[in-house]
Amino acid sequence: MEISQMLDLAKQTAKDLGFQVRQDLLEGQRGGVCEFGGKKWIILDVGQNSLEQLHVIGNALSLLEKLDQTEIPVVLREVWKPYVTQAG
Repeated sequence: MEISQMLDLAKQTAKDLGFQVRQDLLEGQRGGVCEFGGKKWIILDVGQNSLEQLHVIGNALSLLEKLDQTEIPVVLREVWKPYVTQAG
């Protein structure tokens, strides 16, 4: 799977887990996660490459109280290994 497809899948996974995802040019500021208007947001810097954006999403998902690797598509598990707890 190409990295751009993985990023699309990552954004959809984040949405499925309750996040809103926004992409913007942050001019040197890092993307991240915040809560605004009662919603959880992941802000991605379009100036970052796709792999960096994948890690921003993975880091944001690690902030969920309960996130198990079974909630993550198999193709993303290796990339997000540092962020996801092991099942069992």
